[in-house]
Amino acid sequence: MDWEKYAWLNRGKRRKSVLELLNKSEKPLSTKDVGIKLKIAISQASYTLKELNEKGLIDCINPNDKIGKLYIINKKGKELLK
Repeated sequence: MDWEKYAWLNRGKRRKSVLELLNKSEKPLSTKDVGIKLKIAISQASYTLKELNEKGLIDCINPNDKIGKLYIINKKGKELLK
């Protein structure tokens, strides 16, 4: 396990809640979906998804789209939540 990523994830309440939401979801979620479900601003959801993607915990399944990107949790993200 990557303990640095684990500590980083636990320092951010929003990061953990977004990762948990993606883990529970049966389908890919957009930035807007995350914002609505967690009752946070779209800009906060966007920034958090970007952070999680850069750390390699989630994947964007349509990275070439400018609008409406969809995200799923990957194996590393699931392992970190355990």
